[in-house]
Amino acid sequence: MGTLISPQKLTVDLSKIPAEVLKEIEIFEGEVARLKRGEITADQFKSFRLQHGVYGQRQSGVQMFRIKVPQGRLNPAQLRRLADVAETYASGVCHLSTRQNIQMHFAKIETVSTMMRLIAEVGLTTREACADTVRNVTACPMAGISPTEVVDVTPYGLAITQHFLRNPICQKLPRKFKIALEGCPDQDHAATSIHDIGITAQKRDGQLGFRVVVGGGLGSTPRTANVLAEFASPEDLVAICEAIIRVFDRHGQRQNRYKARMKFLIEKLGFEKFYPLWKTELDLIKSQNGHYTLPAIEEVPLKQPVSPRAWSRERATGSFAAWLKYNVMRQKQPGYNLVTIKIPLGDIKRAPLRAVADTCERFSDGYIRVTVQQNFAMRWVHEADLPALYDALVKVGLAEAGADRIENIVSCPGTDSCGLSITSSKGLARALSGLFPPGDPVNDDLAGMSLKVSGCQNACAQHQLASIGFQGVGKKVGSHTAPFYELHLGGTNTQIGLQVLKIPAKRILDAVKHLVQWYRTGRQGGETFERFVRRMGKDKLKESLILFTFLPAYDEDRSFYVDWGDEKDFTTEDLGPGECAGGAYEMMEGFLFEADQELHLAGVMTEKGQTGHAVNKAYRAIVAAAKGLLVLEGVDSSIDADILFKAETLLVGKEILPRTFARLTDQVKDLGPKSPTVEFTREKIAYAKSFVEASHSAFDKHGRALKQGKAHAAEAPETAEQPVHGAPAITAATIRLDLSGVACPINYVKTKLKLEELEVGQRLEVILDEGEPIRNVPKSLQGDGQKILSQEKLDDHHYRLLIEKVY
Repeated sequence: MGTLISPQKLTVDLSKIPAEVLKEIEIFEGEVARLKRGEITADQFKSFRLQHGVYGQRQSGVQMFRIKVPQGRLNPAQLRRLADVAETYASGVCHLSTRQNIQMHFAKIETVSTMMRLIAEVGLTTREACADTVRNVTACPMAGISPTEVVDVTPYGLAITQHFLRNPICQKLPRKFKIALEGCPDQDHAATSIHDIGITAQKRDGQLGFRVVVGGGLGSTPRTANVLAEFASPEDLVAICEAIIRVFDRHGQRQNRYKARMKFLIEKLGFEKFYPLWKTELDLIKSQNGHYTLPAIEEVPLKQPVSPRAWSRERATGSFAAWLKYNVMRQKQPGYNLVTIKIPLGDIKRAPLRAVADTCERFSDGYIRVTVQQNFAMRWVHEADLPALYDALVKVGLAEAGADRIENIVSCPGTDSCGLSITSSKGLARALSGLFPPGDPVNDDLAGMSLKVSGCQNACAQHQLASIGFQGVGKKVGSHTAPFYELHLGGTNTQIGLQVLKIPAKRILDAVKHLVQWYRTGRQGGETFERFVRRMGKDKLKESLILFTFLPAYDEDRSFYVDWGDEKDFTTEDLGPGECAGGAYEMMEGFLFEADQELHLAGVMTEKGQTGHAVNKAYRAIVAAAKGLLVLEGVDSSIDADILFKAETLLVGKEILPRTFARLTDQVKDLGPKSPTVEFTREKIAYAKSFVEASHSAFDKHGRALKQGKAHAAEAPETAEQPVHGAPAITAATIRLDLSGVACPINYVKTKLKLEELEVGQRLEVILDEGEPIRNVPKSLQGDGQKILSQEKLDDHHYRLLIEKVY
């Protein structure tokens, strides 16, 4: 093997790359060539591309290139190579992800194979960084040096990584699979509870074991994991993981990607049925393979000071003192420190990244770790070297204080590059950073709090684990769409936060200032923000924040309809088709949101003595809530009497709402005199509040199926059959549903309801309008796992869709 020289003069020594990896890259290169020649389609190439860590972007013609970094562990040679590859073949920026990966954006598919060879030379790969595989195995960045750990989990993480990388059993799983390890039994720095498999070290009577949990996850239906084993043997750890994956592979959902993650399998089977399936697999694996050998981790030599100077922490002042206070943690090894290098929004360019490599080589053990907070953790820094390291970081702009505090805002790439993102998460994060100056001691009382921003429900910033978390959504207001954010409060690495309400993007800063001030004045003693949130409860939180939810009309203030960091009107049109389930969920949520606002205004007007207006607002709240729930039944009416009647007959009749609302129309028709008494007004508001609360409960219960379909899957179905455009095979047994004139998403809901009446294998013929209906409904039904047999244009305005019920 020789040396390959890229057009940009980055050289690759092919002899340093294993033969099987070179062959793998050559195959990828060949598939790209076939794609360019038109021998395969982009859809056919997609699953192969994803399996090799190459992900489509919002912008056409460019790719995101994701490098797996097991346990976030990188050496200086790897850091320098990443810096050079990003500068030469991508945007010049390396993005540190919350799963300890490195991502590069705006890469050309034609140069990806060269990028693969360049990183392979230094021991890195993109293989299985995406797709339905075992993704990057993450671990606590303090592994090996944390004062509270019972063991360094690094070798265990590497053993799991090596076992599953390119392993045939996990190349085509039902869905992506994530594993995390933690060495501290009482602190979950690695967020193991929200992974498909979470592993935490334990000690009992001097013996080492591991607590294994399974089935956690975030996204549109977040949940924490079930405990599978309280104290598993270290020698069995890899076998335990493989047994879990085998059960997932055999029993996981493959027809509906929205219900394909491990958490849904456990929910479907029940943990009591899942456990024996896993135990059977585990016993079989152990009988066949025995135990696994852990890879050796080189011992860290006790590093002598590089540039010792006489100094003391007590005499440090200014920015250096702030950096020492917030970015430096003493290791369990006396005289050594972990230094967190804060990387704003996780983005770092070539020059500072190469500087990180230099400082890592000079001051640490020769390794640095990517953290879940999108920073770098440099370990084994001698106490005497801290001033010199700080000076070196200052020179390249990397000495900002405030690591892992509220000012260390975590953000996904958002609409800057991600094709799934709805809002500009980075734009909001930059705006929020102005509220919390880095290293400002005024925020010491907010210690432990975090701020995280995700651009969509896929939760790449892990906003549901934040003290204050935001998830981007869009909201239709008249003929315009405005950027909004779902507010999640009180999350931690072990506790999913409360979803409270939605706030317009341009009101977020005021809402955050209000929250922080409310916490500062309302907390009890040393109460944490998370405990404060739980004590307040969702209703009080919503009541306190609802004034920030109101939006001016577009003509009154256009800025509310423009996203942070943008100048154009906000739109979600570039997200593509297939949003019917999400549209139905959003429609329901929007009406309930309107009901909450109407109730708030009813209270305000009562306080002002405007009782007549207050009663009317209470009435409007009931109508809005009822209209929202009726979406479940495919009802879209704008006539109050019809809405109230159908709420009684359908919602109460089907026990979606309690029977206390069986005479809803009679209860609300009496609006009282023009100026009703305060007592009468409060009675009406109380009734309306009980109805709206019951509607929210029903929505949480019955809207869940729509919520699961709400998400854009991170990778669309890779083997989904495309509908045949031509004459459908209509038989006498085919059921017909004419939805001409019915708009999205009600047409989708009506189709879904009709399919629920059919047996598996039966066919349904649906007539849909041109435009959004025929673009969206087929894609949404495919996402639900149904089979689209054919799609035929009937005339200039209508299409016929033939569906076979599969799921």
